[in-house]
Amino acid sequence: MKDTVFQRLLKPVTKKLMKECIERFRSDHRYESFNTFEHLKTMIYAHINEIKSLRTLEVAINSQKIGIKTQVKRSTLSDANRKRPAESFFWILEQLMSLLPRKKHKEIKKVIRILDSSPIQLRGQGYDEWSKQYATRHIQGLKLHVEYDLGLDLPLRMKLSHPNCNDATMGQKWPILKNTLYVFDKGYYDYNWWWSINKRQAYFVTRLKKNAAIVIESRQKNTREPILQDCLFRISNKVPRGGKRMEYSETLRYISVKREGKTPLILVTNLKDLPAENIAKLYKARWEIELFFKWIKQNLRLKKFLGRSSNAVKIQIATALIAFILIQIFKNVSNEKRSLHLVLVWIRHNLHVAEYRNRQYKPPIYLISR
Repeated sequence: MKDTVFQRLLKPVTKKLMKECIERFRSDHRYESFNTFEHLKTMIYAHINEIKSLRTLEVAINSQKIGIKTQVKRSTLSDANRKRPAESFFWILEQLMSLLPRKKHKEIKKVIRILDSSPIQLRGQGYDEWSKQYATRHIQGLKLHVEYDLGLDLPLRMKLSHPNCNDATMGQKWPILKNTLYVFDKGYYDYNWWWSINKRQAYFVTRLKKNAAIVIESRQKNTREPILQDCLFRISNKVPRGGKRMEYSETLRYISVKREGKTPLILVTNLKDLPAENIAKLYKARWEIELFFKWIKQNLRLKKFLGRSSNAVKIQIATALIAFILIQIFKNVSNEKRSLHLVLVWIRHNLHVAEYRNRQYKPPIYLISR
């Protein structure tokens, strides 16, 4: 019997992976019929079809034969969203992302990762009871931190935090890999963290604050627009934050980039040899992670949640990100040239179909090799 499109979409979520998840988190404890895998499949179905309520989900998913064995009841799903550990779904997400390969950027010839975060606003009855405690002036809810691989056009690491968690604080906990180039904005402004990246023989590109205390140490290199200035400097303030000693002792590169109708963009990097024009392009490439945040919020269920408890919200976020990874893998395996949005539309309207263009599913090499 041929698999449905929905079953093929879920191929990377193997029995071995689910067994380890269940044993690690005891996620099937007290659930005889609605197990973790059935729960995951139900939530992915909800994301793909943009289901807005448990009642709608119950009717929609039980009316199709897509490989879900049990009848889904909204009371059972509501209970599972509230009680099954959200960490189990984030662990599944982490395992799927760990299967993705390291891929060097074609032009830069380095592995390039973009770091950024995006708020998920959660206000109102049911949310306020737990989200107000950590709210900031602008954000109430949660904050999604992402490491995005520019060569793969895919996220490779994600973490949730409270809104009052500073990006720089999260950056200090982030694993830094040798010979990898990290691009991030001023939210990650921490000289000592930059130094830790440098010590790990990794690289970074970010912005320099206007009031940064620096000493220019080299003459300006020959430049042409949009590069206005390209030189080396040292940070002169050794105690920038009330007693916290600044550790960055080596020279850094200062690049001023012209912007039409705006003040110049001042970039700082520990890359000494790469042309300034390429470094400016790298920082501009941060827009790719903004597009990723926009895509998942517009195309998956991250605007309206099926439960209002902290655990239910986290499960919905984790399964949305799992759905994104699975759709991207499906697109790659199927050699689809259409945009990810159009692939999602095709999947949405063919979930119950028992074949995909009469092609046999062949998992990517990196899924086979692990």
